[in-house]
Amino acid sequence: MKNFVVNISIVICFLWIVIGCNSSSDRELILEEGNYNSGYEVYENKERDTTKLFSVTSKITNGIHSLEGVGFQMMIRLLEKSYSEKEFVLNDVKDTISLDILYESDLDNSTKREILDRILEYYNLKLVMSSKLKDYQELYIVDEAKLKQFECVSKTRNGESTKKNGKISIKCMGLDQLALELKEENDPIIFKGNKQRYFTLEFLNDSLSRDSVLLEEYGLGLKPIQQKVGVYTISKK
Repeated sequence: MKNFVVNISIVICFLWIVIGCNSSSDRELILEEGNYNSGYEVYENKERDTTKLFSVTSKITNGIHSLEGVGFQMMIRLLEKSYSEKEFVLNDVKDTISLDILYESDLDNSTKREILDRILEYYNLKLVMSSKLKDYQELYIVDEAKLKQFECVSKTRNGESTKKNGKISIKCMGLDQLALELKEENDPIIFKGNKQRYFTLEFLNDSLSRDSVLLEEYGLGLKPIQQKVGVYTISKK
């Protein structure tokens, strides 16, 4: 039993050595939890590029999942799992904080929510959740044979997207990722199909509803649906 405790301690120490290797002088540790199988650390970066408020780097190294450069809205989008579709309301709160969040890659949803709650508590903020029904356009596959011509063989979700002169292009990305890109352009698109397939596509507009010709060429279609959306309101305590 004594040897077991010693081994567990070694594992925990090794875990935080791995995490510590990712730290840098331009950020400050603000929260940490060292429990075995549920450890995490949260750093506040000293500077943030406010032109990239919804940009985040997500990667897994040695079993540690790191989210780099996230603000309040992005951390809720990635850590809170009650609703797949989310909207945000900021009541006298500016989303300009930049955080790096590191945690065990197999962390359960309740512990992810704990991280979220502790971060909000640290900044003296509160989160209120509600829901509503919202009209969306669902992106779906009409012609599998057509779409397969544009499929990209990839084992990761680290594709590329480009927005230029009103066009949007994706390279080796999932259709759900395309839908997320379009939602950021206020085009209410969602995709509920297979997220493990990747495609290279280009549209002339950042609204698929104006790209009916290309939709048909790619074997895709749109249909109206209603979806329950989580409304996340962030306020000062």
